[in-house]
Amino acid sequence: MRLFPNTLFARAMLVLISMIILSIVVGSIIYLYFITRPSASSTADLFSQHINSVHHALKTMQPEKRDSYINELVEKGFLAVNRDESALPGRGPEKMYEHIFLEYYPERLLDKEAVIRFDYDHLLHSENPRIVWVKVNLGDEKIWLGTPMGDFQADFLSNLIAVLVVIVLLTLLGAFLISKVVKKPIKQLTHAASLLGQGKLPEPISETGTKEFQTMSKAFNKMSNDIKALEDDRNLMLAGISHDLRTPLARVRLALDMVDNKIEKNLYDGMVQDIEDIDKIIGQFLTFVRDGIDEAFSYEDVNGIIEHVATGFNLEGKKIKLELKGIENSMIKPIAMQRLFMNLINNAWHYGRQDVEVETSMLDDQICIEVKDCGDGIPASEIERLKQPFTRMDKSRSNTKGAGLGLTIVDRIVQWHNGKLDMQTRNGGGMIVSVYLPVILND
Repeated sequence: MRLFPNTLFARAMLVLISMIILSIVVGSIIYLYFITRPSASSTADLFSQHINSVHHALKTMQPEKRDSYINELVEKGFLAVNRDESALPGRGPEKMYEHIFLEYYPERLLDKEAVIRFDYDHLLHSENPRIVWVKVNLGDEKIWLGTPMGDFQADFLSNLIAVLVVIVLLTLLGAFLISKVVKKPIKQLTHAASLLGQGKLPEPISETGTKEFQTMSKAFNKMSNDIKALEDDRNLMLAGISHDLRTPLARVRLALDMVDNKIEKNLYDGMVQDIEDIDKIIGQFLTFVRDGIDEAFSYEDVNGIIEHVATGFNLEGKKIKLELKGIENSMIKPIAMQRLFMNLINNAWHYGRQDVEVETSMLDDQICIEVKDCGDGIPASEIERLKQPFTRMDKSRSNTKGAGLGLTIVDRIVQWHNGKLDMQTRNGGGMIVSVYLPVILND
């Protein structure tokens, strides 16, 4: 299980939540030092002035007049009084705000040694009247004077939960909007890069959005156009070279046929074979250049195409063993598919000691074609490299001929059909080249 999410939406949400939590922590510190403490100091000023004025008046007043004065203050709600000196109304400080309040309140009272107690359940919400008690010394007696606090109520917990719910919802919305804005150009770029990897030229991606995405889109479009121009130049060069070589090659073959009775047969046969090999290489060049990606799909029998290709090899005296099982017809490029089978069988024949088997079968909803030979095989580490153009394997297979385009052409055709090309060593020696094609029915 990943501790850190790997999706854009999840990461955006995580960043937003982290920033919100950080802002709440920093905001709480700021609230404590710049709002709570000044508020506690102001409250202490007001309470101390109120208690000090009453305390001074009672202390200087004749004892017989105290009762009427106290009763009048109590009746008008200006003061709460408890004349039981031994009583302990309320409780000691428990809340953070109360401890902060006590940092300022006692030093501003006339009686610096006054006992202070708090009589309420919660600062913001209390079932009982909220009073701050102070035990003052009048000289001949000590009494408790209580300063009533303003009557206000607030359900702090419910408000906090409501705020947190709103924050979470806004965070989810923000993460969704951010991921939506970012995902669209990334999705376009991913799709275009996938097409480019398949040898297809994608449509230019939109160069809109933020400056960074515009720069990225422009760079990708330029790269795509440069690759296309490079490929066109290469194809033009290969086509020109191939065309220019075939004319003198034909003249050489004609001249060789005219003097065949004047040179030794072994020399003649070797020169003819060399000319044919060169012609096949030129044919590979032209096949690679023509591409064939624009060929239309048609509903075809793959077994029939394999039999047709194998017949051509059999007519040349190259026996191909076929084991064709019942498979579904599918939408394919028939000429490209012929080229694929010709390359695979020709490679197996030349490099696999002329013992070639072709087997077809259905594997779930895919057509599986296997071309087997009995050659020396190819190391697994070299398989992907051999799919690249103009790459050949000289060490594991002898008598290597060709331009190194056979597997490249096969791999390209397989990609056109959204299939898969797999190569593995055969038990007992040799190779098994497997082509998996999805069954696409004709609508």
